[in-house]
Amino acid sequence: MKLRLAALALLAVLALPAPAAAHVSTRAPLVHEIDHLRKKTNRLRALLGREPFRTSLRYRTVESRELRLATRALWRMRLQRARVMKPAPGSLWARLAQCESLGNWRYNGTLVFDGGLQFHPGTWTRYRLPGYPRYAYVATPVQQIQVALRVLADEGWNAWPACSARLGLR
Repeated sequence: MKLRLAALALLAVLALPAPAAAHVSTRAPLVHEIDHLRKKTNRLRALLGREPFRTSLRYRTVESRELRLATRALWRMRLQRARVMKPAPGSLWARLAQCESLGNWRYNGTLVFDGGLQFHPGTWTRYRLPGYPRYAYVATPVQQIQVALRVLADEGWNAWPACSARLGLR
């Protein structure tokens, strides 16, 4: 360890670039985790038609581990909230849910269709992601929208025939 420090000090005196390994920081994994949480949170907010969080990237340069831990805790909390958040009023998915189920994302239909976007149980089973609830009415709005995007990619707006026509989506 002393030899490595002495070598780095000598390189600094000679103004030579230090070896790549000397630049590796213990903060890097934490900074990468915060970046990942920030990007994932803002992607979910965009999916819901909401503005992304504007943030300072100060946590990348400050040496305070406490600041980075607090920043990570903040982004974890924001991500958890984004996972259960409803779409912004007036957004595409909010308007479609309003048309399909009067905006009730927990709608447990007696006429077969469930959830805010009125999924048929067979459609929900076919398109839901691993770890998602068995029924659409139990899923969060974000989960329902993510499944709806998969349905939309395969079936188009015809998956919601009446409301997509009423909203001018097809």
